Amino acid sequence: MNKNKTRDQIDDKYKWDLSVLYASDDDWEEDYRKLKEGLPQLLEFKGSLHDAHKLEQFMQFYSNHSVTRENLYVYANTRFFEDTRNAVYEEMKGRIELLVSKISAETVFIKKELSSLSLGTIDDMIHENPQLAGYRFFLQGYARYHPHILSEETETVLAELEIALKKPDDIFSAYNNNNISFDEFEHQGEKIRLSHATYSQILESHDRTLRQKAFDFYYRPYQQNIDVLANTYAASVLANIKMANIRNYASTLEMALFPDYLPATVINNLIEVAKENIDVISEFNALKQKELGIEELHFYDNYVPLVKDVAKRFPYEDAIELVRTALAPLGTAYIKMYDDTVRMRVIDVFESPGKRSGAFSWGSYASRGLIFLNYTEKFSDVSTFAHEFGHCLHRNCSIENQPYIYYHNPIFLAEIASTFNEVLLFDYMSKIVKSGKEKKFFLYHSMKRIEATFYRQTMFANFEKDIHEMAESGKVLIAKSITGIYRENLEAYLGEGIVIDEQLNYEWARIPHFYTPFYVYKYATSLSVSIAFAERVIAGKKGAVEDYLTFLGAGSHKEPLEILKDAGVDLNGKKAYEVTVNEFRKLLKEYKSL
Repeated sequence: MNKNKTRDQIDDKYKWDLSVLYASDDDWEEDYRKLKEGLPQLLEFKGSLHDAHKLEQFMQFYSNHSVTRENLYVYANTRFFEDTRNAVYEEMKGRIELLVSKISAETVFIKKELSSLSLGTIDDMIHENPQLAGYRFFLQGYARYHPHILSEETETVLAELEIALKKPDDIFSAYNNNNISFDEFEHQGEKIRLSHATYSQILESHDRTLRQKAFDFYYRPYQQNIDVLANTYAASVLANIKMANIRNYASTLEMALFPDYLPATVINNLIEVAKENIDVISEFNALKQKELGIEELHFYDNYVPLVKDVAKRFPYEDAIELVRTALAPLGTAYIKMYDDTVRMRVIDVFESPGKRSGAFSWGSYASRGLIFLNYTEKFSDVSTFAHEFGHCLHRNCSIENQPYIYYHNPIFLAEIASTFNEVLLFDYMSKIVKSGKEKKFFLYHSMKRIEATFYRQTMFANFEKDIHEMAESGKVLIAKSITGIYRENLEAYLGEGIVIDEQLNYEWARIPHFYTPFYVYKYATSLSVSIAFAERVIAGKKGAVEDYLTFLGAGSHKEPLEILKDAGVDLNGKKAYEVTVNEFRKLLKEYKSL
């Protein structure tokens, strides 16, 4: 443990070495100068992207310019995250953010010109200049937007309106993060005032009276301000619908799915499979009620751990070895990448004064993946380590196998490798623990992951779909109608054996993700793909490891569903989702047998 140590006092082997990005701040300044000076050169290509040879020159310059921009951005931010009190890196971070914003604003011609290329024109240009062949999918990605790109005048107006159209999200965030006020209540002689964090902690308390009080008081401000919150959310929904109409999409759902090349069946199948298998949620409810020894299960009972947390501490070196062993089924090639990453000092391990909270994996094409932790030796930290390592090696494999334009992993695929690592870790832990109690702990948390990520996020997606379809049909969105739709989804997804208290009807009003339409379903699809991959790898099925490594290196060089299909997982049907449900049933059966 390194509690209370300053960054200077922490051994270097536990701190990332950002020389993989820049050897010094002076080198960063030199690249910053080059990036700034490169903008006029980039602008010289304006109006010439229909020329096959000019386009090749542009793609080469654009790629190199973008690699430098990314490297600058990542370095300044990661340096700042080491100690957010450091004014030097705060200033560097601000400078590169302003320059990136300036570059984006002045290069809007790129999207306009590339999207005006038809598929036939792209073929003709590649025939004229075969050097463009490697850019085919990249160019086609722009071309498919052609029906949705408007006149330059209209695009300019929409760009100017963008801040205003996003205001509902800002209004909700200001209320939910800064202005919300929870009434104080008393419990066992102690006065308690909730925050979002303390509410989450209390829901895991074994004191049921405390949980019930917290549940009641937490939802009061949402209920009291429900008309304002309903109008705020309605404004967001209506803006989405209007934008979809203006851009010639059939619906908001189509517009949201378009960037990932996804048909609506991906969400529709997800919803159908979840609803067809609510019985497993009902069985899980019955188990929770029995284990907690209560007459009725309420939602405020839903997060109480049935098994206490693993009390054992996991020093960082132990976590490295534990995760390495859990990932061993992926074979020697993957483990070599794992070992190399550990040795390369690209992991920032321990907390220190001023260090940003949380954990993430980031990096740049010019370097490699980085991992940022605040490790405290709890098992949840081991799980986080495995999760972020999944992100890191996903990035590294993409860098090794793809050119810059195809190395970024699509959002639809971005959470799969990280979740996959967690699935393998929990599976391994459930097999090696010695006591039935410890085994129950890992089985229970695997079930909770499926309940929270597959079923709950699907319920959120179903609610969004219902709300947007309701508004698109011309019906008015008010507090009563929105709350009514949410209640219907609660009743459809929470299963039998749980009391749905009135307060929960207003839960929709506190979910920030609803202001980014049709995003939450990706959590459910990512988990399903992760479990499908893990099932094949753990069972030692022929080609499973090779398929997974192919997925890791695929980047964005083709459509996401095609990338998954190449790796043995087909999301065009229901099978992958059914694998998740079957895994839930298996875990539940094993838990009940102990």
